[in-house]
Amino acid sequence: MRTSKSPRELYSLAKRYGCWDPESIPVSEDRPHWASLDPAEREQFIKVCALFYVGEASVSETLPWFFLSVLDPDRRMFLASQIYDEVKHAEFFNRYFEQAFNAANPAAYITPTYRRILVDDLKLRGEELGRALCNQDQDRVGLASVLFAAKYFGIIEGVLAVTGYDALEDLAAKTSCFPRLLEGIRLIRADEGRHIAHGMGFIRETICNNPEYVAPVRQLFVHEAAEVPLLNASASHPNGLPPDLHRLSALADQHYRKRLRDAGLNMMVLRPCLKNNRLLKADEVTKDDIDD
Repeated sequence: MRTSKSPRELYSLAKRYGCWDPESIPVSEDRPHWASLDPAEREQFIKVCALFYVGEASVSETLPWFFLSVLDPDRRMFLASQIYDEVKHAEFFNRYFEQAFNAANPAAYITPTYRRILVDDLKLRGEELGRALCNQDQDRVGLASVLFAAKYFGIIEGVLAVTGYDALEDLAAKTSCFPRLLEGIRLIRADEGRHIAHGMGFIRETICNNPEYVAPVRQLFVHEAAEVPLLNASASHPNGLPPDLHRLSALADQHYRKRLRDAGLNMMVLRPCLKNNRLLKADEVTKDDIDD
């Protein structure tokens, strides 16, 4: 999202609106709704919520490397508030699993592909930042930090998460269930709106000051574009509440376009990657499937 707000202004907003407490949301009230669903519907809700829990836990562990790579004191103030937010979001989903779903191991529901994107890839980028910082290699720090930001703020938070929240709200609407889950989602989305605004502002400013970073950042976006539709489909199948994959693809495309504009990159279009009514696998998508 484009915003004229500075990191300090976003930090002020975080202090004002971000201090909600997961413990104050009585998530156990949603448990009767859980009991009313059939096994396939339960599986779908668990799977989608597990993605959010694992993603929030992953970034809360890796974001400190990004925090250390940023020298601007106002950005550090905001990032300190974001680390707090991410831990709080993971706490919300963990409490929801325990008190509403009665399922204590959300990580068991994560596919290898999602684990790679949400956990392994982000961990590798954080470790690369850590090595560059320890070696005081400022050139490596600069590139590693903007690629971390593009991966997390641009793709994971800015495309996958926001599309996933749309999908989760659709699931809840179909069942007329889970008001406490939706209450938490609304609060989390408000927090993440600030995160995305700050992160995309950082990317835009960094590549403006370092034009040599434009090509690798754009390459990251193009590479990730091929996987987003497949990941949306993977998170939605099989289940007892079939989603509208074309609608989800259109939403993902909308979010993807916005992130590119936020970053100041040339417009590229994330297609649904559907040919002859068949969803393409990520390794089947070619450059011809992405508009430059």
